[in-house]
Amino acid sequence: MKIKDEQWFEWERQATVHPLTICMEAWMEPTKNVYGRPWPPCVLIYKGDIISWHLKWPDLLEYGKYLIDKFVEANERTKLLAELDSQVKYLENLFAEIDNLTLTELQNADLLETYKQIYDAFVRWFVPGALVEPIGHKGERLIQEVLSSSGKTEKQQKEMLCLLTTTTKESFSKRELKDLLEIAIRKKKGDEIDHLLEQHMKKYFWLHNNYFSTEVLDTKFFENEVKLILKKYPDPDIQIQKLASEASVLKSRKAELLKKLNSSEFDANLIELLDLFAWYQDYRKEYVMQILHYLDQILAEIGRRKNYTLKEMKYTLPEEIPKIFENSFDIDLVRERMKHYLFYFDGKGIEQGVGLWSLEKEKELLKLSSHDAEIIEIKGMVASKGYVKGKARVTMSAEEAKTIQKGEILITSMTSPDFVTAIKRAAAIVTNEGGILCHAAVVSREFDIPCIVGTRLATKVFKTGDLIEVDGELGVIRRVFE
Repeated sequence: MKIKDEQWFEWERQATVHPLTICMEAWMEPTKNVYGRPWPPCVLIYKGDIISWHLKWPDLLEYGKYLIDKFVEANERTKLLAELDSQVKYLENLFAEIDNLTLTELQNADLLETYKQIYDAFVRWFVPGALVEPIGHKGERLIQEVLSSSGKTEKQQKEMLCLLTTTTKESFSKRELKDLLEIAIRKKKGDEIDHLLEQHMKKYFWLHNNYFSTEVLDTKFFENEVKLILKKYPDPDIQIQKLASEASVLKSRKAELLKKLNSSEFDANLIELLDLFAWYQDYRKEYVMQILHYLDQILAEIGRRKNYTLKEMKYTLPEEIPKIFENSFDIDLVRERMKHYLFYFDGKGIEQGVGLWSLEKEKELLKLSSHDAEIIEIKGMVASKGYVKGKARVTMSAEEAKTIQKGEILITSMTSPDFVTAIKRAAAIVTNEGGILCHAAVVSREFDIPCIVGTRLATKVFKTGDLIEVDGELGVIRRVFE
């Protein structure tokens, strides 16, 4: 087995080139223009349908401290929220405009202009999106330093960290669950719910979208979800009350802990900042998943006109889209990208390529080292407590994760909102990367599922079918032999 130097942060999952290239373009010059500095140097490596994204931990954490010093001020957070509100209004208007178009009837110039509109909106949305990971990871470490001097035991410190970094704001996953519970109440009363399912579908059709694929969930899907909810919560109105009560208790417990800590003004503002960003990570993805729906629609139509598949189109680069209309486009290069492709941003410029060059560049940048010893136990950070024993389901694919069986333990690099269907069925969640503010951490707490994040090696140590136990008290995952 190969592992990389521990100073590398790594995000790995199923994805295609086009949407993630737009994200990276947002994090270079546009982010520099708005926040004074672009993202640190990073490497994206595509091997077939799996991408791994790497950057060095010291760079990520130093950038996080730079951003925290800016946004720890309350007025900066107010400006950020105002900017997000402005962007959401623009996005929703843009989505409505595209919905009213018949893409197949557009002239090439108009179709290209529609692509540019969704591209520009994606870039703009991902500029503040650049703040999430660095602020989250560095902020988490700063809070750990504060708690280390509290005189509490290590276990108590972990519990306090988990509480302090749990957002008091509502995620879209919980919002969607509450909406389904309301529909379930109406169904239980015997009311007609077809129109409610139609409204729900229009609001949440994009829930399974990701950087690899998109789909439109129909009313049949949500009708089945209502049936599952009634099976799990025979009294859905009680569950709604429970969710409201849990939110209220969380706010009270968090406020009480803050008083006991007697923290400095900086630390109090930092905790408030992390509360905001634990929510914002989810909010960022809510609109990314919708943008991806429209991006795929447009790429599919461009490809149809030139006899390219949607998958081929999703391995193009944004600057190649005009060339497709000009008939000066190299489809063979795209097909090479589908095998192996490397994108490297060094903080100033870009290197990118395929084939032998990409393989050699990967070795040069990541300096792979061997690790041959068998590992049966690893540790990570407790994001949600609990103890579970079950069979592992190891995957980087949200699509495959949907087939997880009840009682299986989901093991992946990092989760995202398109994994929520799997998370609801999983007995526990284990991830390679992520911290207390990551998606897996936030959602596992909402659904009360044991979760350990930041293990680094989980997907490399365990394989699907392994019997493992997840100890959400100690942060340990181990293979069990029976």
